[in-house]
Amino acid sequence: MTVVLLAALLLTAGPSSGRADAPAPPSEALPIDRQPYKIELHLAADPSARIDNSLRQHVVHQFIDLARRFIGPAWSISVAPRPSPLAGEGLARLDVGSLSGFDPSLDKVWLVWVAADPEGAGLAFSGREYDVATRWLGPLQDQKAPSSRDLPRALFALAQNLFSPSALINGEEGGRALLKVRGSALTPASGLGAVVVKGTTFIPIRLISMQDETVRITRIAFTYLVAESIEGSIARCAIVSAFRDPLTRRMARPNTLAALGIKAGDASLHLRFVTKTDKSPAAGYTLTERAAPDGTPREVGMTDRSGRIEVPPGSIRAVVKLRLLAGNSEPLAEFPMMPGESSEEREITVDPLPVAAKYQVRLDALRDEVVDQVALRGRLERMMQSRLDGEDWDGLGALLKEYVALPRPATFGESLAKLKDEATKESFETAKSTVLTKNLQAQFGELQAIIDGYLDDEAYSAYSEALEKHKKDAGDAVKKAAPRAVNPTPAPEEPTPTPKPAPKSPPPRDFSDVPF
Repeated sequence: MTVVLLAALLLTAGPSSGRADAPAPPSEALPIDRQPYKIELHLAADPSARIDNSLRQHVVHQFIDLARRFIGPAWSISVAPRPSPLAGEGLARLDVGSLSGFDPSLDKVWLVWVAADPEGAGLAFSGREYDVATRWLGPLQDQKAPSSRDLPRALFALAQNLFSPSALINGEEGGRALLKVRGSALTPASGLGAVVVKGTTFIPIRLISMQDETVRITRIAFTYLVAESIEGSIARCAIVSAFRDPLTRRMARPNTLAALGIKAGDASLHLRFVTKTDKSPAAGYTLTERAAPDGTPREVGMTDRSGRIEVPPGSIRAVVKLRLLAGNSEPLAEFPMMPGESSEEREITVDPLPVAAKYQVRLDALRDEVVDQVALRGRLERMMQSRLDGEDWDGLGALLKEYVALPRPATFGESLAKLKDEATKESFETAKSTVLTKNLQAQFGELQAIIDGYLDDEAYSAYSEALEKHKKDAGDAVKKAAPRAVNPTPAPEEPTPTPKPAPKSPPPRDFSDVPF
């Protein structure tokens, strides 16, 4: 049996025995896009739900009537008279290995459990879909029923969440995958009955023909196909993948590509990250998520000592991109996932990049210093502008003194250049681990741009010139305002008195004739 024939058989349904609706002609004679889905419902109830046989039959009858009125011929539903024991409260713990014994002519098996709502007064449905051909077990889905009268509508809403279409991948065009979806040419009974709509998500499956004439069915990991437009029976899908060419045809053995729809479930994702070298736990790393392709990232949490982390479904009910970060910015792994697609733990191998992480931490510390300086300079510049507007020149001078005392921009540029030179040198000397990753190189460039764009002395020069101009203008104003000095009229000079001649000394007297 060739792979192409097997793919057709995987997407082909024969007539169903015990169907609740009218039998269709043998689907082998119909093209894939006109083939309905053979679905078998296994509905089991917990005693706490208080659903007897009469109520169960009423609920099933009303449910099938809703499916016929709103979905139409795409669903060919039959109800198992005795539900499988797997349809119980342990649905969340089921694995594919435990599923066997179902009719191979079926396409889908719906395992549904209804019990009293532990959070309210009504009832709660939980269910999972098993795709017989691909042996794919869908995620757990939940639906509330406030009262017994709402049971048929709640079961119908649950069925809509469970149903996942199948398709053949016909090729690629313009970077988009072209899917021929089964049952898409059948006329739906209402808008709810469309098999595929914009936003429908598929997982690609590769069917490989082995030497022993068996076929190996493998899922292409970390790859999703999201329908962007519907053209007749062809869905044009965006390829969201962790790989460059996930749908490659370059395979040694004959193979073909199929796809199976998938919807976000209500269970948490359980991931465990280990290192590539020795499989040791990748502990203490940050995990973020964002809606694909370019949503806003949000932090999910940090891996524990064993490298494990739980990702709750959250509000994003579409494909998300998860990223594991070292040092809060160096990506170690990035891959798409569907929220709640499986409750089984998945182990993911990563390269911890210890050397790159070391430089990442140092670069983050330098960036924090630069950002602090930018913020401090901005605050001082706003205060100086306020002083300038209010003509508080003394306050402006004090702020200029505080501004000039800050580290010079050149010191940050020198530190960045030194760190990059050191990382470049180590990248040539070591071959065990990548040092200058693309992310790290980009961050070096971004930080240099911040230094060049925000750390300069233009503001200081402008305010300093304004202060000097004010001082000069103030000095000139003082000179102009001072009164001009007037020379006083000199007082008349007093005549210099003529000095009187000194009296002449009398001649010496002769005392010889004086008798004693």
